[in-house]
Amino acid sequence: MKRTGLSGYIIRSLLVIFGFVALIGVISYFLCTRKLHMAIKTNRYETVKTTKKELLHWMMEGAGIYLFNKYLPTWKKGIQQTRAHKQEQKKLLHYKLQIEHIIDTDPTKRTNHGRPTIYLHGWGDTKHSAKLLKAFCDVLPGDIITFHFRDHGIFLAKFKYSNLGQLPDVLSAIYTIKWTKDNLHVKEVDLFGYSRGGATLLNTLAVLNDKSGIYDADLEKIGVTPHERKELLAVIQRGCHVLDCPLTDMNVTISEFMKKRIGKKSPFWIKAFEAITRYKHDGLQGLSSAKQLTGLKLNMLVHFQHKDSIVSNKNETDLYTRLHTHNPRTTFMVLGNNGGHLHSHATLAQALHTFKKKFGSSYDPEYAAQYTATKNELPSANRLLCPGAQVEQTISRYYEECHKEEKQAALSKK
Repeated sequence: MKRTGLSGYIIRSLLVIFGFVALIGVISYFLCTRKLHMAIKTNRYETVKTTKKELLHWMMEGAGIYLFNKYLPTWKKGIQQTRAHKQEQKKLLHYKLQIEHIIDTDPTKRTNHGRPTIYLHGWGDTKHSAKLLKAFCDVLPGDIITFHFRDHGIFLAKFKYSNLGQLPDVLSAIYTIKWTKDNLHVKEVDLFGYSRGGATLLNTLAVLNDKSGIYDADLEKIGVTPHERKELLAVIQRGCHVLDCPLTDMNVTISEFMKKRIGKKSPFWIKAFEAITRYKHDGLQGLSSAKQLTGLKLNMLVHFQHKDSIVSNKNETDLYTRLHTHNPRTTFMVLGNNGGHLHSHATLAQALHTFKKKFGSSYDPEYAAQYTATKNELPSANRLLCPGAQVEQTISRYYEECHKEEKQAALSKK
C-alpha cells in the first residue's frame, strides 16, 4: 500500500538523506584510495634509488650509521650495559655481545616502549645493520635491541666462530632476551631475524620449548633455569615476530649453492664448511625446529623473496606449513621481488606495519592507513597472506608471475 501524507514525506526525505550520505561516503573512499594509491609510501632506500640525487648523502649517512654508530635525531640511547654485564658475558659466552638499546622518539610513529624489537643479524654482518634497516627500510619501527653474534664482522664473518644459527648463536640470543627482560623490565618482546638470524630465531624457540632436557646444562651455564625458560617463552609469546628470508637448512643451502655454480651436489662442501667453522651438519636447523613449537602461541610473519640465491627458495613451503600448523590464525606470509636475498625491504615494509599494529606493537600509521585503503588493489606480494594448505600454489603462482614479468622486460630491451 502506497504511503501518503506526512509519513510518506518523512520516509522519502530519509531515503534521500541516506542516499546522499552514502554517495558522499563512496566518493570519499575512492578519492582517498586513489590518493593513497597514487602516492604509496616507500622506504628511503627505494626513494634514493628513484631520485639518484640523494645517493652520495645517503651513502655517507649509511656509512656513519653502520661504521661509526651514528644516531638519527629521533633516536636516543636507552639502557646500556654495565661493566658487570660485560664481564658476565665474557665469562659465560666468551665474548662481549655489545648489547645496545635504542629508543625511538619519532612523534609520527606509534611506539610501544614496553615492547622493543630484538634484532638477530645475518652471517657476515654486525648488529649495526639493524640501524640501517631502521633508518632506510622502515621494517624496525619503535625501540630496538641490537647485539653481535660471536662471528660478527664487517662484510666477512669470523669463520672459526661461525655456526649459522646453531646452539652457540641460540645461547647468545637467549642471553639477550633475558638481559632485555631483566634490565628493561618488559613483559613482551618482538623478535626480527634476518637470514642466519631467522634460523637462530626458530632454533631459539625450539630450545626454550624443549621438553627432553637435552639443552638444560647449556642453558644453566648462562643462568637460564627451567623457571626462567617459562618466563622467557611467556615474554616471547606476547610479542610478534618476523622471519626475513630465513635460513631454513644450511645443508640444503650449501648443496643448492654449489649445484648452481658447479652443476652438482656433493657432501664434500658440507664437510669442508664444518672443518673451517663450528657448524655441525647434524645440529639445529630452522626447518626442523619449526616442528618443535607445539603448545606455543606465536604471532609470526614470514617474508620470502623471489630468486633468493643465498638461502634458496627450496624449503619455503615446508617452513610456512610447519609454522602454520601450530598457529593457523596468526601465521602470515609476505612475498616479494625486490632483489632476492639482499633485497630493498620495500615489499616487507608495505605489510609489516599492519602486522605490528594488529598485535599491539610499534608501527607507522601512514603505512597502516595506506594498506587498509589500498589492500584490494595491491598485488599479492604486498599483502599479508595466510594461505594455509594453498601455500605451495600461492608461492609458485607468484614466482611464475615474477618470472614472466622479468622475461617480458628482457624482451622489451632487445
